Amino acid sequence: MKELLKYFTVISMVEIIMQIKAAPKYVYDKYFAKNKEGKISPNIQIPIYKGAGVVLESVSEEGEHLITDTGDKFLIDLTIPRFPLEKTITASELNQISALNGKERVQTLSQRVAQILAFQKNTFLTTLEYMAVGALFGKVVDGKGKTLFEFKSTNTPVEAKEGKEIISILNEIEQKLEEELGYIPSYEILASRSYIDGIAKLAKDEKLFENHLAKWEEIESRRVLVVHGTKFIPYSATYKNTRGQIKKFLEDNKAIVTPLDENVYKTYYSRANHTEAQTMGPKMFFAAQPEVLQKGKGWNIISEMRAIPVCIRPGALINLVYTP
Repeated sequence: MKELLKYFTVISMVEIIMQIKAAPKYVYDKYFAKNKEGKISPNIQIPIYKGAGVVLESVSEEGEHLITDTGDKFLIDLTIPRFPLEKTITASELNQISALNGKERVQTLSQRVAQILAFQKNTFLTTLEYMAVGALFGKVVDGKGKTLFEFKSTNTPVEAKEGKEIISILNEIEQKLEEELGYIPSYEILASRSYIDGIAKLAKDEKLFENHLAKWEEIESRRVLVVHGTKFIPYSATYKNTRGQIKKFLEDNKAIVTPLDENVYKTYYSRANHTEAQTMGPKMFFAAQPEVLQKGKGWNIISEMRAIPVCIRPGALINLVYTP
């Protein structure tokens, strides 16, 4: 079977894993996937623009330390987390494949390799989604759940309450976005279900449903409230705090504005920690030529992702609250 390795060079393996289409990931795909920067070294400096009322709450040992406060941004030293995976094609599998004729042998082995890489890539993207959700809510974490650094806003959230028109709430949001970014980008609102229920009540009181200015839509399997063209999307992701307790990123009656603007979010990635990767430029996903195991035990399929998503303009993620 060693003669078949010529079909699985490192270049072809990287092409396979890069081209594989994995299941979409809501937060990463929507907010972080468009703005990516590859780095030769995994040791990078991340700028976090302060905006109005954004403060750095903590930086862990894994996140190194705050090295500079320039007034308008924090500069944080960080080593991009590494996520290696490997899977063995056993000797018995290879023996079954070797019994096929030449063309079928190559096709069958190619399908098995692609199957393994597809599973590994989906695992990487699941990890990216977990990190992206954390970054969206101010907690930049590694794949093990350790918070590398955390920031928060000291600004008073935009309040929704009985008697306050929804268009007034949206105007406040847009004013804050313009103050932060210098312009008003398209945006959505990720919200707890109780917050959406509150907004729906206000919309009903204003007769916005009757006047076709508010409606319910099913978008990506979510029941979304749309008011004055703005989407209020239910979101209920959780995380474990330092005590191991399950906590919601969005507490009851809370929501967060998420601009649909790639300048607010960024993904940094670097080369894999593998000898075959050192001759290549940075890749989001890397796969090495299959490693032939000793004593005929099979082939090892090794892949790696070295990446981290970060919200670099946290001031543009505006907090909202509904007061019953």
